[in-house]
Amino acid sequence: MTDLDRRTFLGTAAAGGIALAGMGVTSAADPESDAEQYVVTATGQVRTRLEKAGVTVRATVADDTVALVEAPSGEAVRDVSGVRSVEPNVGYQAVGPAHQSTEDSWNDTLAEDQWDKHAETTGAFEAHDTATGAERSVAIIDTGIAPDHPDVAAEMSRGKLFRADGASAPDGSPTVDGDTTVEARLPPNGEEVAAYTYLGSPATRSQPAGDDVDSHGTHCAGIATGVHDGTTGIAGMAPDASAVPMRVFYWKEYEGYPLDTDDDGEQEEVTVTTLWTTDFDILSAIDYAAEQEVDAANMSLGGGVLKGSAHASGEHVAYQRVVQSAVQRGTVVTTSAGNADADLQHEGYYTLPNSVPGSVSVSATGPSNELAFYSNYGTSDIDVGAPGGGYGTLEKTLASDTEWPYPTNLVLSTVPADLNDGKQYAYYAGTSMAAPQVAGLVALVREVNPDLNAKQVQSIVQNTARYSKGKSSADLGAGVVYAPDAVAEASRR
Repeated sequence: MTDLDRRTFLGTAAAGGIALAGMGVTSAADPESDAEQYVVTATGQVRTRLEKAGVTVRATVADDTVALVEAPSGEAVRDVSGVRSVEPNVGYQAVGPAHQSTEDSWNDTLAEDQWDKHAETTGAFEAHDTATGAERSVAIIDTGIAPDHPDVAAEMSRGKLFRADGASAPDGSPTVDGDTTVEARLPPNGEEVAAYTYLGSPATRSQPAGDDVDSHGTHCAGIATGVHDGTTGIAGMAPDASAVPMRVFYWKEYEGYPLDTDDDGEQEEVTVTTLWTTDFDILSAIDYAAEQEVDAANMSLGGGVLKGSAHASGEHVAYQRVVQSAVQRGTVVTTSAGNADADLQHEGYYTLPNSVPGSVSVSATGPSNELAFYSNYGTSDIDVGAPGGGYGTLEKTLASDTEWPYPTNLVLSTVPADLNDGKQYAYYAGTSMAAPQVAGLVALVREVNPDLNAKQVQSIVQNTARYSKGKSSADLGAGVVYAPDAVAEASRR
C-alpha cells in the first residue's frame, strides 16, 4: 500500500458516505428577486394560509404540512397562522465517499468477490433460492443511477431530479421527471481543491434527469438491486427488484469558497463547482418515494454530528414529519449512520436524517461482522448493522495478509463506465454501502409477504439479525442483517 493510497482512504473514509457540510442558504429561482427560500413546518395544511398572506409557495410535502417557500425574510412567514417553524433551506456541499476502484471489466464473474452477500455475512445468495425481489422497488435518494449499466434495472420513468432553485427545469419548478432530458453538469476536469470541489467550470452533457452525475448512486443501486444472470457482473441483495433514481445531488457553482492562497494562510474567496443539495431536495425525495409506493427509500447521505438542542430545530421537525409520513404510507426508510467514528449514544449527539425516529439507521460492518473503524455507533441510534466494508481498524483494512485483503474487504458494486474511465465496477466503503443492503432486504421480505406494513418489515429485519448480544448492541443494534431468516420469517407471517 503506497502512502498515497493510505492518505486517500483516510481522507475519504473518515469524512463520510456522502457526508454533507452546510454551506449557506440557497437563493431563490428568480435572480431578480430579493426573496430567499425557507422550509416551513405547520400544525396542519398550510399552503392556502401562506398564499393568502402573500408568501410564494414553491412546493409542499407530507400532506401540505412541510413547505418550500420564498419570502424576503423568515419574519414574513412566522406570523402566518399554524406555522410552527421557519428555517432557511440550507444548502449542503458533499464532502466525499471512501472508495477504491478495481480493474475488473464488466464481463467478469464477480459474485465470488462479494463477501457482503456470502453465508457468513448477510446470506443473500442463499436467500435468493426463495426470494429475489421480483416486482418490488427501491428508491435510491442519491446522485442518480446510470440507466445503461448492464447490472442495474433503473426505472427512470418513475424517478425524479429534485433541485429547489429550479435551475434544471424548463419551467423553473423544483422537480424534473427522471426520464426528461436535461443539460447536466458533470464532475469538472479542473483542479480539485477539496473533496467534490473543483476550480473551473464543469463539463456538461444532455442526459436523463435521473442519470448519475457522480457514481455514488449507481454504486448504492447495485448493492441493493444489482441484476445477476449467473454469468456476468455482481448481484444485489434483491437482484430482480427495480431501482428508482431520486437524484438530489447536482453540480453547482458556489461563490465565496475560502481558498488558501499562500503558505501564510492568506485566503481569498473564489468560485468553485461543488456537488450540492438542500434540505428540501432531500425531504421532497422522501415524500415522492412514498407517493410512488416503493418498498424502501435508501438515503446514503447525512450531515455532521449535532448535539443537544438541535433536536428541537425546525429542520429536525421537518425530517421527522416527512420520514414518519413515508413510513405510515408503507415505505421503509433506510439511512446510513455516518462515518465519523462518533458515539451517538451520549451527551445528546445525533445526525440527520439517520437519527430521526421511524428511519432504519444502519452501521457498517466488514467481513468479520464487526463494526468498521469509521462507522458511527450508539444504542440510541443504530437499528441494525450491514456490510459497508473494512475492518475494525484502518491498519487491518489496509493490510495484505488478511482473508479479504485491501481493497477486497470493501464493498464491490456498480459504477457508470463513462464517469470511471470505462470501468463498470468498483470497491467503495462507508455506511453508504451498508444502508442499501437493508433496503434490498426490504424488497426480499415484501416479495414473500407484500401485505406487511413498514413497521412490520422493520421488525422482521431486526428480529432476524445476528451477531448482537441482547439485540441492543451500541455497534450493531439488533445485529447484522441476515436475509435467509428474514425471508423465512416473512413467509410465516
